[in-house]
Amino acid sequence: MRREAKTGLVVLAAIFAVVVIGTVGFMLIEGWGLLDSLYMTVTTIFTVGFGEVHPLSRAGSIFTLVLIFGGVGTILYGIGTMVEFVISGQLTGVFWRRMVKRQVDKLEGHYIICGYGRVGEAVARQFVAHQAKFVVIDSDPGSLDQAESDGYLVVRGDAATDEVLEAAGITRAKGLVAAVGSDAGNIFVTLSARVLNPELLIVARASAEDTVNKLERAGADHVVSPYGIGGKRMANLLLKPLVSDYLEVVTGGGELEFRVEEFELNAQCCAIGESIGDLGVRKRTGATILAVRHARTGAFDTNPSSESRLSPGDVIIAIGTPVEITRLEELMGAPAVPRS
Repeated sequence: MRREAKTGLVVLAAIFAVVVIGTVGFMLIEGWGLLDSLYMTVTTIFTVGFGEVHPLSRAGSIFTLVLIFGGVGTILYGIGTMVEFVISGQLTGVFWRRMVKRQVDKLEGHYIICGYGRVGEAVARQFVAHQAKFVVIDSDPGSLDQAESDGYLVVRGDAATDEVLEAAGITRAKGLVAAVGSDAGNIFVTLSARVLNPELLIVARASAEDTVNKLERAGADHVVSPYGIGGKRMANLLLKPLVSDYLEVVTGGGELEFRVEEFELNAQCCAIGESIGDLGVRKRTGATILAVRHARTGAFDTNPSSESRLSPGDVIIAIGTPVEITRLEELMGAPAVPRS
């Protein structure tokens, strides 16, 4: 847009310069007044063809010929440039939207961010940090331009409408963040998303406390209040500064980057039937198992003992550096060795 605006200003400046040169030229060569000279210049360069204001001298005729070539050429160039910008801009927009649509149609197991405000932008940065695939939905041109300039896939429209959610691949998505500008909007987004994909994991933003229950009834799995979280964070920084510093370190805010990950065990995993002590997770990977959610009961064991045995469908919550988490992932993904 800046390039187009600059070129447009150059074209306008060139036309203005031709008008000034023509007006001054007729005034000096033919001795005409300002209005007659300006009128003759405009009718000449725009090829209106009303005729000469006054009879021209030989020098005036030669100057008029030069003005025709220079002025008409400048006008035609300006018109051609503007037409080129309009056509190329439209074609670029069409091609860009088609390219984005093809990329979104290929996504599966991705996330959808509804609303690219301060919350949505922060979520997008976290997704990028964890290399997660996602799509941004918004109807505000400014927010969409910002999301596109940040290099994200965007879908234009109201996130509460089925057509827009389907265009973002709602039926193939893994999760959705409802973070539009209002609580009412987030409720509508949650309702629409839950109907289109009953298995979708939905996290919604709530500005008011009384909206939390409404969003949960609408189908949100988790409801987050940024103001409540911010208040607790500020209070903890004052009341428990060392605990806050520790949490900042283990969540990746410090120089050391720790990750908390979850692993669901399948029937072929080598950990099935083994106890946590027998696996030697800490020794073999460096990661630490924080909790286990047992598939049979659905309950969390937040302090699993070394004798606790693992079963298919159990989910392990572990913490470690990226390298340690990768080792744990390889350990948990390894097939079971047949017992003799």
